[in-house]
Amino acid sequence: MARSEVHSTSSATLDKLALAPQGVQERRLRRISAWLLLFFLLQGELGAVWDREWHAYVGRDQFWTPPHTLIYSCVAGAGLLALAVVLVETFRYRHHVPGVDDTSTVPVLHFFHAPLGFSVLGFGALLALIAAPLDNYWHELYGIDIALWAPFHMMGVTGGLIGMLGMVYVFASEAAIERQSGSTPRRFLGLTALELGIIMAMGSIMNYVLTGFLQFPVITIGTIHISTYPLPLVAGCVMFMLAALRTTQKVGIATFLTFILFLHTLVVELFVPWAIRTAVEQQDIPYRLANQIPEFRLDYALLPAAFLLSAVILDVVAYRRARKTGSPNSPMLQTIIQGAIVTLPIVLFTPLILRDYTPYAPVFLPEKGVPFDPVQMAGIVIISLLIAMAIGALGAWLGEDFGDIWRWSKR
Repeated sequence: MARSEVHSTSSATLDKLALAPQGVQERRLRRISAWLLLFFLLQGELGAVWDREWHAYVGRDQFWTPPHTLIYSCVAGAGLLALAVVLVETFRYRHHVPGVDDTSTVPVLHFFHAPLGFSVLGFGALLALIAAPLDNYWHELYGIDIALWAPFHMMGVTGGLIGMLGMVYVFASEAAIERQSGSTPRRFLGLTALELGIIMAMGSIMNYVLTGFLQFPVITIGTIHISTYPLPLVAGCVMFMLAALRTTQKVGIATFLTFILFLHTLVVELFVPWAIRTAVEQQDIPYRLANQIPEFRLDYALLPAAFLLSAVILDVVAYRRARKTGSPNSPMLQTIIQGAIVTLPIVLFTPLILRDYTPYAPVFLPEKGVPFDPVQMAGIVIISLLIAMAIGALGAWLGEDFGDIWRWSKR
């Protein structure tokens, strides 16, 4: 009974806020800020892949390379915007403006009060900004490297990931408030604008995972080398496919998310090779290897096709579940099993799509010219698949939990 009363009070409060002019202003402030942040996110996404390819094709002769300029202008813009929202919301909270209270904000450092998503995003941007001068100092000490695993690369990557997760919270909280206010917004393909924002942010995170897909370490067992790059693909894709289903409660959303990811990779692959060639020509700088000039690669653009079958499987299960129970949600154990099963197509199709993109695409790489034991290879394959399925199950569990949080959180 107490829980019902709390929920009814929250709904009534939200209805009043939706009608009050101040409440409308509050929603407008947060939503305009959210779309601006999404622009910065897409900018940073292009910059991250551009930087990866710039290191590979050109090198790193200075800190302010063109991709670094794009990345850090994005980080600075997003961080300053998040800071501005935190300060404005703190001021509005202390002046008891409708729509800014303990149900729609979280305390930060015992003084500030702001939406959870903007707070998380701000800390992520701050971490990425702190990493920038440290990464530059690292390069001055140890020279140029193109590995993802340099310590301050990882610090910047972590900051970026935290910031993008904050972006999902920003859109998800506004979608939850809109949903519970009883309003009837326009829809496209069954999704509101805010739900589309959630999916676009999730697509950016998935593309962010793809940015370092061939930078993950290779494990050597005897004469067999095992690439670990499918593991982050499995964890990220399974998690966000299921999170999208739980957040929107829309059958077919996992497949739609894969399509959004394809648009991301297509735009990135159209932009990055052109941007490198243009910047090299304008600055009159040489390539690392004169015969290696970046060009559009269809296989990278089509990499999301590796996740399509997994997405369809999840959507079919959700459809059957919705017809049977009225909800696309599966129990936790069934969700974890689904995550383990849909791992297999990802592990199978990703190397096939990338086979012409890089010689390191195969997951299992026997040493050239050296015989290997077929029994040992079979054992390694089985153990590797079991590990990948466990990662997929973990991603499914996280996707279910985060999806439920994003569905209901109004902060």
